[in-house]
Amino acid sequence: ISWLATLALAHTALAAVGQDFYGCIRFFYANVPPQGFENIYGQNQVAHICQMYEGYNNPFFASLYHRGGHHPLYSAYILDIRPGNATGSAETFRLEPQLVHPVLPKEMSLQPALETAIRNSGLQGVPGDLIRQSQAVNSDYTGSNYHKGHLNPNADHPEGVGQKATYTLTNAAPMMGALNSGQWRVNELKVRNIAANCTTMYVVTGVLPGNNWINVNGVNRVRIPSHVWSAYCCQRTNQAPLSGGALAENYINAVTSYSVQQLQNELTQLTGQGVNVQLFHNNCQ
Repeated sequence: ISWLATLALAHTALAAVGQDFYGCIRFFYANVPPQGFENIYGQNQVAHICQMYEGYNNPFFASLYHRGGHHPLYSAYILDIRPGNATGSAETFRLEPQLVHPVLPKEMSLQPALETAIRNSGLQGVPGDLIRQSQAVNSDYTGSNYHKGHLNPNADHPEGVGQKATYTLTNAAPMMGALNSGQWRVNELKVRNIAANCTTMYVVTGVLPGNNWINVNGVNRVRIPSHVWSAYCCQRTNQAPLSGGALAENYINAVTSYSVQQLQNELTQLTGQGVNVQLFHNNCQ
């Protein structure tokens, strides 16, 4: 067994990227991840990411990442219930080292630091090339006319590391700017206001890949979503849970509200592969 393989095995218990969400299952209602997304866009195309940030031992949220499309299929998190709508200053989006190789650090990393870690690891290949083969990079979005759309938005968390941890490209997908800054933001604020009456609010937000790509120098780099969707499950003291969902086409500044069951039906039809989508265990009931 090679020393790289030995080191990778030693990192398994600390892995951010794996075959399941074992290390961050608490971000899903009833500890059950959404169903119906694992194989609908190709077998063995997804990576389960427990989102880690340097200096902290516990993950901040969970993302299902599509390796072929270079974007997340969804991010799941617990909304931090708090007054206000403050967001910290914008951060440079980080990358996921373990999408390159499991021997690399588990914490999200800025690209220069990741390139250094690759060189120091003994992995063969040009660091920048290895990174671009495994995931999107910031330069992919330059001049694309698409926003790096947060699936887990920074404003759903307190200022500080809770917001900084959302700035990873494994939590971002290409979104039309008018939608991301317009009605989608309005929907996010609506959900935050609902969360004020919850003891715990579980949120899962995702995209459906479309047919077009962000193309850089003739190379398809990031698949552009056809739709953006989100659902919440609000736990309340001595009351039944409250839930709801939203769906938007990624070319118009409009959002349609749905019940969780309705949204699941819409997503099942849109994926068109006979896979029943379930966003929350027992539909958050």
